[in-house]
Amino acid sequence: CKLFIRRKQIQKEIRKENGVENKIVLENIEKTYGKDRPVIEGLNLAIGEGSFTVLLGPSGCGKSTTLRMIAGLERETGGSLYIDGKDMKEVRPGERDIAMVFQNYALYPTMTVKENIEFGLKNAGVPKKEREKRILDVIRSVGLEEYLNRKPGALSGGQRQRVALARAMVKKPGVFLMDEPLSNLDAKLRSQLRTDLIELHNRLGSTFVYVTHDQVEAMSMGTQIVLMNKGKIMQSGTPYRIYHDPDNVFTAQFIGTPPMNILKQNQVNYEYSDAENACYLGFRPEYAAFYDEEKHKDKKGLILEGKVITHEMLGIEILYKIDTCYGRIQAKIFDDNRASDGLVKLFIPHSKILYFDGEEQRIR
Repeated sequence: CKLFIRRKQIQKEIRKENGVENKIVLENIEKTYGKDRPVIEGLNLAIGEGSFTVLLGPSGCGKSTTLRMIAGLERETGGSLYIDGKDMKEVRPGERDIAMVFQNYALYPTMTVKENIEFGLKNAGVPKKEREKRILDVIRSVGLEEYLNRKPGALSGGQRQRVALARAMVKKPGVFLMDEPLSNLDAKLRSQLRTDLIELHNRLGSTFVYVTHDQVEAMSMGTQIVLMNKGKIMQSGTPYRIYHDPDNVFTAQFIGTPPMNILKQNQVNYEYSDAENACYLGFRPEYAAFYDEEKHKDKKGLILEGKVITHEMLGIEILYKIDTCYGRIQAKIFDDNRASDGLVKLFIPHSKILYFDGEEQRIR
């Protein structure tokens, strides 16, 4: 009896985190296949109600496996998974109030657009009148009114992905799960559908969980980013915090194009360093500027000298790769083409330098 009461208390406690209602909670989740080492180990994650949460990371980090466990397509080896405070251990995928959008669309080629969208509703026993109303509403939302009677083979990649989205939307689920749905599309279509997904999330107010290895997708769409590596969460937070306030070197270098420059502290011997036990210091390429003696002489900051290896004109910004005695760094200089080659001197403000310890964890 005491164990049952305690379990109820835990379920109540995990429903909220920092005052925010949680839709999905993963507690000490583990996933192994056979006798192999765990793919997911000790994973704890709370996904807020109505959030657009992006699981981001390199291939093989466990993000798709995590999504499939939420969907019920994979069974967790250990730990507990809750949706709306209910333990999902014995709940089948079709009973979890979720809809999933896949990378490969997973449309039935012999069915029309309407039939693909309607298929799940028929299986659920939704009356015909209600089916027609839902299909009409969702078709307008994704802009497919004139394609209702076409088959998937007659549609473009973007249109087929819209059909897949419509099929998910028509179920009116509490949670949308998306596994790299834009990866098969060209750059222009990806950009358009990113905007469409943001608008869709804002309109529906549902909880979105989205898997990608593309940081542009994560940064532009997510309200929460969960950065994973080797089955563990490296950092979770808003896009702003993930970018400007990384917890470790992995996060600092995975997020950002180009990534953060990381230098060994003992090699640089930076005179203003006041972080104890610092083994590495880092700075974003956009915080570097060409050194100006008059402008920078009385300011605290790191001065680096080096030789320009390459420079790329990217409109208003120019990306420099520079070899210094501490290694190669990258600098993103805005609207200043004074140094296209040869030796340069850079200034990085003290306030923009971050410090990491020997375990590559953030100090300050």
